Amino acid sequence: MPVLIRLLFVFALSVPALAIAAYSAANPKFASLPQDQRPKKILLLPPQMFVAELSAGGVIQRQDDWTKTANENLLAAAEAYFRENGRFEPLRMPLLDSEEAEKVESHIGLYDRLAYAIYIYGRGLDSGWQHKKTEWDYTLGEGLAFLREKTGADSALIFTGADIISTSERKAAFAVGLLLGITIPVGQSFISVGLADLKTGEIRWMSYDQSMTLDSRDPAAVQVLVKDFFASYPQQ
Repeated sequence: MPVLIRLLFVFALSVPALAIAAYSAANPKFASLPQDQRPKKILLLPPQMFVAELSAGGVIQRQDDWTKTANENLLAAAEAYFRENGRFEPLRMPLLDSEEAEKVESHIGLYDRLAYAIYIYGRGLDSGWQHKKTEWDYTLGEGLAFLREKTGADSALIFTGADIISTSERKAAFAVGLLLGITIPVGQSFISVGLADLKTGEIRWMSYDQSMTLDSRDPAAVQVLVKDFFASYPQQ
């Protein structure tokens, strides 16, 4: 199970009221690049979004239809934002053979682990990790360079995360619990988006969203989410 999804399971079952919070991080070298050296052609990798239902009894069950819808919404929202914004040219994935597809999937899994590390350590909340704010060494390696050759893209955009959606019964139990002074955890989402250089594998920029209200099945909500993500993109 991906790292960020395991993290969200902890949130959904043990955190009574996770505040909406956003965090973004950029390679210091990348943040200082002028616009003409920034990524232009962005390949949209398949999102690894996990959507599940949280029952009244606290059982989390994956919903494949919801997962498919959420992943499609993320791709469509990113593509629409790029075309509207004009800073990037979005490119869809080419046809891949089984070996290439497996390589892409494994690198998305690696990204998920790097995203967790950047979120936990890159904020530098602990004095022992302050150096990670400037000593940026996060990379996927050169394993996805073949996608640059296939598509002409210079960078890849990667989404990972999960959305745990409460049933109406769970929400009702939460409301009753508040009246009685009892805390009942409700569903939450934790989503990461990152930009990786396809030549070097270097993670250039990353943004996160934690929410108790996002419904990733809703295209309009996901469009707002993507715009919020890129509000933190380095400006020059």
